[in-house]
Parts: sequence; C-alpha cells; structure tokens
Amino acid sequence: MIKKLIVNADDFGMCEGNTIGILLAHKNGILTSTTVMMNMPYASFALKQAQNFPDLGVGVHLNITIGKPLTQMSCVDENGYFLRRDKYENNQPKVNQDELYKEWKMQIEKYIEIVGHLPTHLDSHHHVHMLPWHIEVAKRLANEYNVPLRQREKVMDPYARCDDTFEKDHVTYEYLKSIINCNDETIEIMCHPGLIDQRLYDISSYNLPRMKELEILTSKEIKDFISKSNIKLINFTQI
Repeated sequence: MIKKLIVNADDFGMCEGNTIGILLAHKNGILTSTTVMMNMPYASFALKQAQNFPDLGVGVHLNITIGKPLTQMSCVDENGYFLRRDKYENNQPKVNQDELYKEWKMQIEKYIEIVGHLPTHLDSHHHVHMLPWHIEVAKRLANEYNVPLRQREKVMDPYARCDDTFEKDHVTYEYLKSIINCNDETIEIMCHPGLIDQRLYDISSYNLPRMKELEILTSKEIKDFISKSNIKLINFTQI
C-alpha cells in the first residue's frame, strides 16, 4: 500500500517571516500544503509568492482569534481586533453563528478574488471550527464551496486524519516519523515552520520552535525517510 501524506503548514500570511519559511519548507523539503489567514496584512503577499510554486496546495485558515475581521463582528476589542482566546471561558471562542458564517465566507471570497479559484481546503486558526458551536458553520461552508475540511474526527468526506506534528517538546525527528508510520492510508500532518521576524515574535507565543520545524522538514534525514517508506506526498486536491 502506498501511503498518502499531506504536510500542511498553518498561518500562511501571518507575517513575512513565517510566510517565507513555509515556502522554503515546500521548496526544499516535504511540505505540500498550507492555509492562508485572509484577514492578516501579509495574506496578499503570501498568495502572490505562492504563485511561484504550482505544486503547493493553498487553502484558507479560517480565523476569529487574531487580527481584524473583514466584516462587522461583535467579538472584537475596543480597537477592532478579534478578542484573544483568553478572553473567552476556557479559552474557547464562542461567536454568533450568523456573524461567523458571514466572516468566514468573506475570508473565502477574498481568497477567490485574489487567486481566481477555490482554495484547496479549509481549516482554522486554533482549531476553532471544531468547537461544537462552530462546526456546523464550517461544514456548511465546506459543502457550499465543495472543498475538503480538516477535522480530528471524520465528520465529512473527503477527509484526512489530522495530527499535531510539532508542539512544544514534540519538535523532533522521532515524533514526526512516528506520525508518518501510523496505519492510516491518508494522513495530514499539521505544522508551523517559519523564519522569525519581529512581527511574528510579537504576535505569536509559538515562535522559535518554527525554526526547528523548518530545519526538520527540509532535512535530508526526513526526505530520505519519506523516499524509503513508500510514501506519496500530496495536497488536498489529490484526495
């Protein structure tokens, strides 16, 4: 059996540094896919640069926890920025479904306006689309645009298993290999490679480990492991 592997980087377009790092992970490593944050200042820059890499799948990283919304929403602070997760009970954002649908739809439509075609798939920043009070909106949009949706459980087709590849103490070659070696036929590995610039350092607590992820994803060790393991690298257009 040939195992199919999607290696997807979140946070494309969050800032210049992490965007360039994601592109390097694709150009020089095993990364096959990414998702762009359409409400962030570097989204257009990211999508323009991605045009130079036709094999890179690009989806939309639906967002309600950082930056400014593209529509009128009530879940913002006095400066018009999305409320941080720590402003919600148990760090779990809860947004009006009508507002959520309009905002996420606008994020998808902005992607289409810039690129000229549908995103390869949908996922979300901080996995907020998987919250019970948000999942139906995410499924509605995935069905409306007929694109795959990332999920930790099989809630709709087509799908891939999703695992956090790198998190805190798990930024290691061994942990990455252990996920790739699971028994699922199609796997999505979520990652966050990047180069660190001042903006990323200021807005994301997960910063320096992104450099380690980039190192691992572009390493000869991992590329040789993929080559010897009968694994086909794909993106969401090939599910």
